[in-house]
Amino acid sequence: MIYRICEAAVSVFVALAACHVLLLHYMGGPVLQTPDAILLAQTLVDYRIFIILGFTFTYFYLKIAGKDVSRLLIIACTLAWFSFFEDMLAMSNVLFVPELFVGKLAQFSRPVFLVALTYMAIESRRSLAHA
Repeated sequence: MIYRICEAAVSVFVALAACHVLLLHYMGGPVLQTPDAILLAQTLVDYRIFIILGFTFTYFYLKIAGKDVSRLLIIACTLAWFSFFEDMLAMSNVLFVPELFVGKLAQFSRPVFLVALTYMAIESRRSLAHA
């Protein structure tokens, strides 16, 4: 039951992040001062959403096919935590425009996403060990 709730939380975060990226493209990119900063931020946002969506689609494919998802979840969890620490240490809020409501939702749901993804990775590994 908790695993399903975590799946829902991760899915909501992915949807919010994808909507935010689409809105940034629609608006013309993040609100930054220099053209280089705009290009860098937009490129990073694009790469991240492609990685997130790639992991998400692969997860659902493996889940539907009845295959083991534990390795994928461990890799995704590790990558998510590293990108979180990178954002906190190096980039602060450059990836999200504070004025956008979807950006705020994605920012505030990120800790829930990280905890839910961590729980999913641990639980999938634990259930694999008991099988």
